[in-house]
Parts: sequence; structure tokens; C-alpha cells
Amino acid sequence: MTASQDEVASERLLQTEVTTIDHVENGETGKKLQEKIFRIISPASPAKLYCCYGVIMVLTVAVVALSVALSVRTTEEISIKNNTCSACPRKRIGFGNKCFYFSGKSSNWTFTQDFCMAQEAQLARFDNKEELNFLMRFKGNFDYWIGLHRESSQHPWKWTDNTEYNNLSSIRGMERCAYLNNNGISSSRNYIPRKWICSKSSN
Repeated sequence: MTASQDEVASERLLQTEVTTIDHVENGETGKKLQEKIFRIISPASPAKLYCCYGVIMVLTVAVVALSVALSVRTTEEISIKNNTCSACPRKRIGFGNKCFYFSGKSSNWTFTQDFCMAQEAQLARFDNKEELNFLMRFKGNFDYWIGLHRESSQHPWKWTDNTEYNNLSSIRGMERCAYLNNNGISSSRNYIPRKWICSKSSN
């Protein structure tokens, strides 16, 4: 900065101080005085300032939204962890007081029930909405056999231990064996190959 520029800057600052003193003496205080000083000192135009305020507001809203989203996800993960039991063998997933096995292969309903029984389990049974929601979420996009079956469309749905189903969720279709799909629970003929879920109490 040259000597002449120093002089100009000093003169401008001096004028600002004199103007400020004049305004104070004339009774101008507060916001009006602040605006006049800001106009003298700041080279930025009001349009630029409003633009900056807008950007700051948008960023603030984005940060708040992100915080809320992360908070919801963390709460959901904690909820799953709290409902997950740790006493399940390898390749089994614990939820509540049950261990669930999700097969990688496909087969008919009868074979899948025999497979589960050989593991001292049964084709999946859910006793409440939380267990059903867990199975629906964990199964992904695949269809899985579960342990509901009936003698005919005129008979009630039963679990593999012959206890009656409490109709916690409706079952679509007129066939004899139930499976989970992306729409909930549907029925099918027992010979169609599907993946399957076994369940066993973890107690």
C-alpha cells in the first residue's frame, strides 16, 4: 500500500468516526447508525448480503435434516440391536427370543419343513407384528416359505405344530402353503421351489 493510499484510508476512517459522533449527537442510535456505518465500511452490496444469508439458511436446513435422518437411523439400529438375541448359533439371526435361519437354496415346502426339523427347528413362525416386520425386512426381494399351512381353502391356517394362526396379517390366495413375498404373505402350491426360513426358540 502506497503513502497516498494510506492517507486516503486514514481520511475515510476519520470521516467515519466524525460521522458517527455527529449521528450520536443528533440522537441517531441503534440500527440506523449500524446500517450507515456498515454501508461505509462494507464494500458488499445488499444483494450479495441477501444471497449469503440465503446460502447460510439453506446449509442450516440441510444440516438439520441430515441430523434428523441420522438420528432416526441410529434409533432404528438400536431398536434392532435391543431385539436381537446373542444366543444363536452361527448362520442364524437372532430376534426377540428366536433364532432364524434364511436359506440360500430353494426347494418345495415339504422338503424345507423336513430340513428345519432336522435342525431341531421348524419352518418360520412369527408370534407378533415385530417378528413379522423383521422377517419382511431381512428377506430382501426373495420369496421364502414359512410354517403356515392348511388342509384346504375351507380350513383354518395352522403352524407346523398344529396351533391355529391368529390372523395377525392376512394371507392372499387359495392354496395350501404360505410364503413371504414383497406384498406380505401369500399362498402357493407346496411343490413350487422357494427359499425358506427356519425358526427356533433361543431359550
